[in-house]
Amino acid sequence: MEIARNDSGESPEDCGSLVEARDESARSACVSRRGALGVASVGAAALLPVIAASLRGITVAGTGPESSSTAAGGGQVLLDVAGADGRLLDLDALVELQVNGADADTRDDALLDAATLELIELAPLEPHAQATAALELPAGRAACLTLSWPTSHGYSALFADLPGPGRYALAELAARGLHKAQEEIQTQLRSIAETKAQEIDALRTRTGQALQNCEAATTPTERAVAANAALEAATTAQIAQDEAGTRLGPEAAMLGVTFTSVPLPGKSAQAVARLTEAGRQSLVRIVVDDTDDPEEMAGWRRCAAELHDAGAQIMVQIGDSQVLNDFDEASWTRRIDALVAAFPDADAWEIGNELAGEWTGPNAVERTLQAARALAAAPATASAPRLLTVYYQLGQGTAAESVMSWTANNLKGELAELTDVVGLSVYPQWHPLGSGARRVLEVLGRMVADKPTALTELGYGAQDLDDGPWWFGSADDTGAGRDAVARHLTAVALGQPRAWAAPLWWYYLQDDGLAATEDSAVQQSGAGAVSQELVAAARVESA
Repeated sequence: MEIARNDSGESPEDCGSLVEARDESARSACVSRRGALGVASVGAAALLPVIAASLRGITVAGTGPESSSTAAGGGQVLLDVAGADGRLLDLDALVELQVNGADADTRDDALLDAATLELIELAPLEPHAQATAALELPAGRAACLTLSWPTSHGYSALFADLPGPGRYALAELAARGLHKAQEEIQTQLRSIAETKAQEIDALRTRTGQALQNCEAATTPTERAVAANAALEAATTAQIAQDEAGTRLGPEAAMLGVTFTSVPLPGKSAQAVARLTEAGRQSLVRIVVDDTDDPEEMAGWRRCAAELHDAGAQIMVQIGDSQVLNDFDEASWTRRIDALVAAFPDADAWEIGNELAGEWTGPNAVERTLQAARALAAAPATASAPRLLTVYYQLGQGTAAESVMSWTANNLKGELAELTDVVGLSVYPQWHPLGSGARRVLEVLGRMVADKPTALTELGYGAQDLDDGPWWFGSADDTGAGRDAVARHLTAVALGQPRAWAAPLWWYYLQDDGLAATEDSAVQQSGAGAVSQELVAAARVESA
C-alpha cells in the first residue's frame, strides 16, 4: 500500500538527485569499549522538545492496519522526520539528533539486509531538497535502514524496513516494524502470562491508533509529526514486552556477571549470593590480567574455589579484547597453557572476546582458533562449553566490522565447529540497542543456527564509558540509566529461545561495591547495587 505522498504530487524519482556518496573510509571507527570518542553529548534539554512532540496525540483505540510490502528492487527512497516545531528536519538536523550533538563523524546510519542485518552500505542518507533525506535502494534485495534514534526511553537502534521506492515518514516505518513483530511474542505471552500480555495489548492499542493517525495525514509533514507519536507508542510497548519476555526463554539460562579483578576473601560468595533470588544458576566470568603473576593466579584459584563452593559456575576468559593484539605467538601460547593448567575444573571458556572489534588486530580469529583447539585437545577442558563473543555495532567502523557481516564471514568452518555458544558484547552509550534488542538477538540466533546465544558483556555508566554520546533510561541520571539498561537487556536476552546466559555485567564488582580496593570501587553511578536489577530482570514470575 502507499504509505505517503509528496507535497507537489510528483513521483519520488522526480524529486531531485542524490549527493554523491561519501567515501566510507572517511568515517570514524568510534567503536572501542574503553577508547574515548573525544566528543561531548548534549544535555536532556536539547532532546526533550522533540520527545514532547512525539508524545502528542496518542489516544486509545483499535489496532490499525500493518504495512506488509517488501522492497524487491532498486530506486530512490525519500524519508521525512518532523522536528519539535512541526516542520521537516533537513539532513544536518537529523544527524545532529541521531548523534545527540556529538561530532557528525560518529553517525551510524547504515543500510542493511532486512533479513540478516548484514551491511549493504554505510552512511546511505543524503540531503534532498524536498524531504529530510534520501537514499538509494539496492536492486533485488530487501533492505532496512538503521540508525541511533531517541524516544522518551532513550536512544535505541532504530530499524526501518523499506517497502520500496517512495516517500515515507521514517518514524512510521520503524513503528510499523516494531508493532508487527510484537504480534508473535504476544501470542506466546498470552498463554503463559495473561495479565502481562493484557497490559502490553493496551499499549499496542495506542500504537494502532497512532498508526491510523499517520494514515489520516494529508501531507508528508503531518504524517511525519504523527509518526513521532507512533514511534513513541511502539517503543513503549516493545520495552514492556521485552521485559515480560524473560518468561519465554529457558529457565536453565544462567544469570551471569563478570569479575575483572580478584575479590577479597569471602567477597566472591557474597557477590553471587546477591543473585540467587532470581532462581537461576549463577555464572561468573573471570578476567585474568597476568598469567605470569603468581600472586594474581593464586588469587583467582582461590576465587574459583569460593565460587564453586557457593554453587556458582565459572567461565574463564582466555584473553580480553583490549590486550589480544599485545601478544606474540609465544606469549599467547604460554597464556593459554597457564590458564588451562590453573583452571582444569572451569565450567566454560570464553575463547574469543569482542571479535569484530577493530582493536583486536589482524590475528584475532587465528588466536581464537588456537585457544579453542587447545581447550578441545586437553582432556580436562574438552567437554566444557566454548563461547565466542562478538562486538555489537552495525553502522560504524568498516564494512567488515559490522557485527552480522563479521559473523557471516568468519563464524564458519573450524571456528564454528569449535564454538558452542555465541554471545554479544553491548555498550549502549557507544552503540545503542534499546527497542532494537529483540531483532538483533533473534537475527543472531538464526545466523548461528542451532547454537545457544547469550549476552556475554554489558556495561553502562562507568567512567571509561562517559564519552559515549547516547543515553538510555535517563538523560541526566547515570545510575537510573544503568539500572534501565541492566533490567531491559538482561530480560530480552534471557527471553531468547536458546538463551544460555546474560548479561555478564562487566562492572559488577565495582557497581555492587565489592571491588577489592577502595580505588577501584566505582561510585560514579550514584545508585544502588546493579545486582537487584539483574535479579528482577532474570526472575521468572507467575502470570
